[in-house]
Amino acid sequence: MRRVIYTVILASLLLVPIKRLDVAKLEPVQTVAIYTEPGAVVLKTDTDNAGRGSTVAEALRDLEETTPGVIYLDTAEYLLVSEDAKEYVDYLRQYLRASVLVSMWDGKGEVAAAAEYLSVKKDLPTLKSWQIE
Repeated sequence: MRRVIYTVILASLLLVPIKRLDVAKLEPVQTVAIYTEPGAVVLKTDTDNAGRGSTVAEALRDLEETTPGVIYLDTAEYLLVSEDAKEYVDYLRQYLRASVLVSMWDGKGEVAAAAEYLSVKKDLPTLKSWQIE
């Protein structure tokens, strides 16, 4: 009887559909920027991918759909926030690690170059402790 149960469990584990992920298609992100355009929230990464939507969730979904690979936000270290997008940071907390460092951003310069500059800044707040002031 025990063998039958073990066989059923093993067979069910082998038949469970698994979404395979090709590591070569991962797009690890170091810096994410959030800003707004007329009628849209925009998320842009240092890998030069961007997503737009009326909400953060829609912008993230667009970012995932338009990125050639699989966007991987768990590797993000920095979040750039424009003045007009401060209200959306709370929505990003569920998608980024709490240890991500947050910096205000004027929208000038490339997102890819920001990580190099921010790596020398020691006084940046973490996403966990950041609050709209």
